Amino acid sequence: MSRPPVISVLLTWLGVLAALPALALQGPAAPVAVCVVSPRVEAVHEGDALGLVPTPRPQLVVIDPLLELRIERQGRLVWQQRAAAGKTFQAPLSWPLDPISPGEVVLLRLRPRQAPEGAFAHVQLVGASAQRMASTEALMRSLGQRPSAWLAAIETALDGGDVSLAWALLFSPRLPEARELMALRAEVVRRGCGD
Repeated sequence: MSRPPVISVLLTWLGVLAALPALALQGPAAPVAVCVVSPRVEAVHEGDALGLVPTPRPQLVVIDPLLELRIERQGRLVWQQRAAAGKTFQAPLSWPLDPISPGEVVLLRLRPRQAPEGAFAHVQLVGASAQRMASTEALMRSLGQRPSAWLAAIETALDGGDVSLAWALLFSPRLPEARELMALRAEVVRRGCGD
């Protein structure tokens, strides 16, 4: 049985992206790696990761169990979640704050299970342009609850090399709970960052 085109495109992109892991690192002295699946981020200089978010309320999908997640705006801590002693917590996590503004830079500081106190991976999220955020919102509204429309939109985004949009669609809370869409989402999570 042949795969539907969107699955083939997704698997191709997963293969390409596995070569570019979206791992956020603390830095050379104390490496702390975290696999962030959504929003889509890329490794940048000094071990940090950076991601352009096409939606103002991104869904946070992190593979690693976390001890702590901090969100900073303009250098100030504005939100924090810490696990209870001896426990961890898992993402996905809906955006817990006011929406990210176009062009705004928000810093996520993530501490996975194996990291010592005070050691964090850093992920900078940058709000896309107002036009891009508006077009993403309009696209999501237009897709409604039609799984085939969501699949086509994800495939179109991947074909155009817009992985940020594809992942925003795939991990959107609005995504219909159709079997094929849930299978695609599960496959992306299963493959994680290609480790």
